[in-house]
Amino acid sequence: MKIKNLYKEKSNTEFEKNILHKENGELEEVSTELLVEHYTTLYINDVEVATLVCTGTSIVELAIGRIISEGIMSDINLIDNIYICEHASRARVYLKEGVDFINNLNKSTDVASCCQDNKSYFKSTILPEKLKNILTLSDEDVFALANAFATDSKIHKMTSGTHAAYLYKDGKVIISFEDIGRHNAMDKIIGYIYINDIRPEECIVFTTGRVPVDMVRKALYAKLGALVSKAVPTVDAVALAKEYNLNLICRAWQDSFQVFNKSM
Repeated sequence: MKIKNLYKEKSNTEFEKNILHKENGELEEVSTELLVEHYTTLYINDVEVATLVCTGTSIVELAIGRIISEGIMSDINLIDNIYICEHASRARVYLKEGVDFINNLNKSTDVASCCQDNKSYFKSTILPEKLKNILTLSDEDVFALANAFATDSKIHKMTSGTHAAYLYKDGKVIISFEDIGRHNAMDKIIGYIYINDIRPEECIVFTTGRVPVDMVRKALYAKLGALVSKAVPTVDAVALAKEYNLNLICRAWQDSFQVFNKSM
C-alpha cells in the first residue's frame, strides 16, 4: 500500500482569550486552551463513504481504521494507495484493480452514538465473524491500561475535551491516540494495527468512552482480542460481545474493574 500524505499536521488546540472565570466568589479574566474541530471526508475509489469530525492528526490511521472498523473491508492488502490532500479535508483510498467494495454495502440509515457530527453514508452487509479469543487477559493488563490513561493523556489534560484509545500488546502500551470523538480515537488505533501488520487478535484496546453497540461492532470487525473501557457499556453492547465472544471489560480504573464478558 502506497501512502501519499501532503498534510502537515498542525496544533490540535488554540488559546481562547478574555474568558471570565469565577471561583470561590472571585471573578478573573483568563485564557483557556480549546480543541480545534477538523473535517475530513473519506472516499474509496472516488465514492464518498463518510464525513468525519475529528482532531487533525493521524488522518491516515483514521481513514484505514474507519474502513476496517465499519466492515467495509477486512484486508488492507487490497488497497493500492491512499492520498491525503494538503489540508487533510479529503482522504482518498484507491483499491487495487478489479477489487469491488460497493456490492457489500447498503445506504446507511444508522445513527451513530458519537457526540460529534460524523456521518457514514454506507454500512456493511457482511456480519463480523465470531472471535476465537486466543488472548489471555490478566488483571495486571487491565490495571496497566487504566494507569496509562491516568498518567498520560496529553491533550485531555490541556483541554479536558478529548477521548483516548490505547493499544496494549505483550505486556506494554504500544501507542495511544486522542481525538475529539471516541469512535475516531479507536479507529486510529485500529488503523495503526492494520498498517503495521500487527495481529489484532493479540491486541487489547482501551477506550475512554462509553461502549454502546457501535463500539463493540468496531472491535468485532477489527478482530480485536479485547476491548476495555473506563466507562460503561449498554445492555445491547454486552449481549453483542457475548454473542461474538469478545472480551469486554468496563469501568476499568486503577483499583477496580467490571468483567462483562471474558474468556479465561
